[in-house]
Amino acid sequence: MRRRELALALLAGSALLVALIVAVDVLRHHLPALLEGRHAPPGHHDLAVALLALADALVVWRLGPSLWRQARLQRQLRRIPVVGRRVIGGHDVAVVRDARPVAFCAGLVRPAVFVSDSALRRLGERELRAVVEHEAHHARRRDPLRLVAAQTASDAFGFLPPLRGLAQREAALADLAADRAAVHAVGSGAPLAAALIALEEPAPERVDQLLGLPLAALPFTVLAAGALAVGLLLAVLVCHLLVPGHPIVPAWMLPALAAPALLAGRTVAYR
Repeated sequence: MRRRELALALLAGSALLVALIVAVDVLRHHLPALLEGRHAPPGHHDLAVALLALADALVVWRLGPSLWRQARLQRQLRRIPVVGRRVIGGHDVAVVRDARPVAFCAGLVRPAVFVSDSALRRLGERELRAVVEHEAHHARRRDPLRLVAAQTASDAFGFLPPLRGLAQREAALADLAADRAAVHAVGSGAPLAAALIALEEPAPERVDQLLGLPLAALPFTVLAAGALAVGLLLAVLVCHLLVPGHPIVPAWMLPALAAPALLAGRTVAYR
């Protein structure tokens, strides 16, 4: 699971680096030349840069509303009136009033665990402990912040099919990791499985894990290719920032830059 999370991070990071490289290239080299009237007749390279610049503009246009939606959602979650507090399994839990049996983790800087009064009435002691351990794992890893970053990247680059489902895949992996932590703390997967049914949160990959069905391993070579691509993109970005004149990307680097596509294909399926 950690390999898959790293693969998703490399995938999003590579897309961000490409966007930054294009922005720096346009702002530092092409736009000043165009404004000063000394730009050479447009060629294939200029057309490609123009198309990428338009894609960059689309990313920025989609980025702002996404950040606003994520911030507003987090504010709404943290402002839910707390009607009481309980300590469950050694974790401080805020109790909120809601007719639905829900449990969640909210907060970007200091995440906290919330459980509805309806869930307290519906769940048994072991089921409630398993749910709290699940949400406490989200809080320890600051998963709300991770998911905000993944959702923002997914919204910003949603016009690219490999990144369209990034947020959903990251959320599924975060839930799988939290399920494992809950099972380890409680000693069995049965209480959490029963709680999922009570909370009406069925998820095939989570049920598979609780039933003992392993996830398919992600080959290390896929991660290595993704890490190489990100490293090369960083090198290209540094060249655009520091090297005088317009840097030329060596042809031998181009195949390695296609590694994020491989990451996208291998991280879509969980089984």
